[in-house]
Order: sequence, then structure tokens, then C-alpha cells
Amino acid sequence: MKKINILLVVLTFGLSSCGDFLEEYSQDTSYVRGYEDLDELLLGSGYMPTGTPASFALSEEYIEKPWYYPYIHLMADEVSENITNTTNKGALWDVREKYFGYYTWQQSVGINYAQTSIRKEDNDWSMIYMHINIANMIIATIDNHDGKDSRDELEKQRIKGEAFFLRGTYYFTLANLYGKPYNAATAATDPAVPVKLTEFIEDKLFSRNTVQEVYEQAIADLLQAEELLDGTTRKSYYRANKTAAELLLSRLYLYMQDNDKAMEYADKVINAGDNSLQDLNAMDGSTSFLNPRLPEVIFSMGNGGVRSSITNYIADFGVSDYLWGLYDDNDLRKTYYVKWNDAESYAEYVKGGEVLDLEKTSLSANFLFRTSEAYLNLAEAAAYKGETSVAQNALNSLRKKRIRNSEYQDVTASGNDLIEAIRDERERELCLEGHRWFDLRRYTVNSVYPFSKTIQHSYTTFEYSWTTGGNVPVQTSVYELQPNDEAYTLPIPREVISFNVGMPNNSRPPRSIIKTINY
Repeated sequence: MKKINILLVVLTFGLSSCGDFLEEYSQDTSYVRGYEDLDELLLGSGYMPTGTPASFALSEEYIEKPWYYPYIHLMADEVSENITNTTNKGALWDVREKYFGYYTWQQSVGINYAQTSIRKEDNDWSMIYMHINIANMIIATIDNHDGKDSRDELEKQRIKGEAFFLRGTYYFTLANLYGKPYNAATAATDPAVPVKLTEFIEDKLFSRNTVQEVYEQAIADLLQAEELLDGTTRKSYYRANKTAAELLLSRLYLYMQDNDKAMEYADKVINAGDNSLQDLNAMDGSTSFLNPRLPEVIFSMGNGGVRSSITNYIADFGVSDYLWGLYDDNDLRKTYYVKWNDAESYAEYVKGGEVLDLEKTSLSANFLFRTSEAYLNLAEAAAYKGETSVAQNALNSLRKKRIRNSEYQDVTASGNDLIEAIRDERERELCLEGHRWFDLRRYTVNSVYPFSKTIQHSYTTFEYSWTTGGNVPVQTSVYELQPNDEAYTLPIPREVISFNVGMPNNSRPPRSIIKTINY
């Protein structure tokens, strides 16, 4: 039986969102009758599907609305395990167990706590490469379809631009999951992920391209997207536009420490003027911050609802003491992003709505572009360059929209103190949107002000108590991620390594328990 590389997924679709022609779609594109069909294919299978599964615990099934790397929220310092609460509420599903290997930085990320079973590790890898292959096919074939008039040609240009945007986006994401953080001194030799630009299935083993090669490909794709999307009109923020490409370019250049380019593209986003910052002083508390009418939303794809497993219930996750401690009392994000639950005595995450609200936010939990990031990118890049006033102005422009008017004061710090203030502000503003893990990685190789920290995560076993009518802790095991730890980079999924014989894996040391607490 002929082997097909695990990087690819044979494109057999039966998705109602893609139109009837996809029911018989094959690799030879014979059922594509025009650019409109390719637009449907892009929306239905090029973008991450939007929606929210019932819970993290069901995401393993990847049926209708798959999660994409939900563990990104669990590996850093934004959440912590909850062991007790005042009302004795227990978790509805055990996310800690499902993502134990990620949460505690294990050598085998699919392993469970008891070391008795291992889950699939290649769901995200396979899904993202499937999306990349869709983008490849659209880029390769769309010019074969003629438009009737200038409007049609502009639509073709938009579709092609979106495909380039998605391909660049996905390669950037994969590089930051499976490759080391970009370090100019080593990027040319550090392995990242395979780059595939052809639209057809190739019967061969793939090797890993370097971090530099993957970044260069992402830049080339995003620059193409910026050019092609200029002057086009999109239907909603679920479709990429020129501003989305420019914001991601700003982020990418910031990760590369190309501060001039990071500032240039952040300025483009800010000066576009069509996604103004939301002033929290003007909100009345009747809606959650992340809502479909939020003016600063530039682009969103993938799932929302991360708060369904950040509930502070027993055997669930809650806002970490570190994250809660970053917000001053005069910071309105202490109402609209996180807030104190007086009844149950804990800080809860409410950025996208109330905990366990069945009406999950329509905005993504790990793939959301907002204008506020452009201000933060500009401030950070300017601070690295020593352009203090530019950095202060960008930072304070954002803070004025977040701090209570009557108590607002400008940040006047400089040097490393200013860099620390910007990094803290980034965590306050972008908390639990998928940024923190990637930010911690890139701070370790920053040439101006490198930073890495020790992070501890615990895993507690429970037993049911008939006296209290709920779960009580039995034993807590503590795991530690050390500064500059190799575990800041995920291993290549074992399914990929098993097929691609000879593909080198990332070094990731075994992770032992450093402390045990018995109750």
C-alpha cells in the first residue's frame, strides 16, 4: 500500500460549509468551476473553523469544531490549578489530565499523570498542514480562472491574498510551537518545521527547514498578502485583510528583533484608523469585553470559550496569582478581563464573558488580532532602540483606554524599567489570548534585555468526601520549568517522527516531580 506522508491530509471533503462541489473534490481540481469555488474552499477548509466545542475535554474528537493548541494557555504562568474553593464545586471535565504532558512540560506531551497511557500528539500538526495545503492549491490554481470584469479580478486578488496570509500565518505558528525562538545568531541552523509550497501530495519523507527559512517564508507570504489585499473589501473580521497582514508582520519582525520593521508595521496598523481602541471608561458593564462589536478587532479565527476550563472549580484551572497581581485597583481590566468573585473568594477570568456561559464568545481564544497589540509592538520595539518618548507615547496611548480616568498617570520610566513596564502591560492586555507562551520564549533570546523565569505547576489527586459532598485533595505533585529550559520548545509529534525516519527531534529532558505535598 502506497504511503502518504503524515504532513499531508488527502483532501476528501464533505463539509456543507464548502458547497456541494466539495463532496466530490479531488486533488486534480477538476470540480472547481471558477474562483468562487476556491473562495468557498478557502473559507471552509483554509481558515480555522470558528465556533466552540462544549469543552477542552471533548476536543480530542476533532469532529465539527476542533480546538487548536489549547494547551498554549496552560504551559506558561497565566493559570494555576485550583485545589479548594468555598462552595466545593468540582470541575465538569478534567483538563489537567488531558493536557498533563503539556501543562507539566513532559518529554512526551501525550502522556498522562499515571504514565499508563499516551494520547495523539499530531492533531495540530496535521490540521495546520492540511490548511497549508489548501492555501498552496489556491495560490497555484486561482490564476487559471478568468473573471468577467474588474470586480471579479479584484475578488480573485482578495482570495489569493488571503491564501498567502494564511500560509504565512500557519508557518509562523508552527515555527513557534516546534522550533526554537528566533535568534539571529543561530536561526540559520536551528531546526523548525518542513516547508511545503506545492499543491500536490508528494510521496516522500520531509526534513525540517531551519527557523530562518520558515520565518523568511512567512515574511514573503505576508508581504504578498499585504500587496494583494490592498484595495480589497472583506466580508467580516473572520476574513483576513491588509491590516491583519500588517499586524502579523509587526509581530513577526518583533520576534526577529528587527525593531525598525516592527515599528514600521505597527505604525501602519495604528494609522489605518479603522479599528480604534475600546475605551473601558465608556463601557457600562452590560457586555463582556470580547464581543462581536468590539471596535479594535482586526481578525479572528478558531475557537473561543477558553474560560470554560478556567473556572476555579476544584481540579480545574483559575487565574494565577501572578496574573491577578499585575492589575492595580485603578485598572479597569480588573473588571472586564479578570475580576474577584466575592461569593467564592477567587479571581476569575471574564474577558470573553461569564464563566461557563453557554453562549461562548465568537472571538478566538488563541488567534485574535486586536489594535492594542500594535501599540504594544510599537512601544516594545522603540524601547529596545532607546527611543524612549516613542515607546512611552505608544504605551500610554493604550493605558489611557484601560485605566480609570480619575486615577490615570502616564508611565515615565526609561531603560530596562520601561521594557519591564511594557512587557507587564503586554501580559495584562493580551492575557489568555495565546501570546504569553510565545512571548516568554522570545524574551529568553532578546539581545537588549534577556529574561527567563522559573515557573511551577502542580498536579493534585483527589478523592470524594461524603462529609463535604465533594472532592478533597490527597496529594499534590509539583513540576518546574527552569529559566531557559529546553522545554520551551515542543517536541515534534511522535507520529511524525515515527513516519519520517531520520527526522531529528527537539531535545526535551525528562520532567520529574520536585516536591510532593500530602494532605
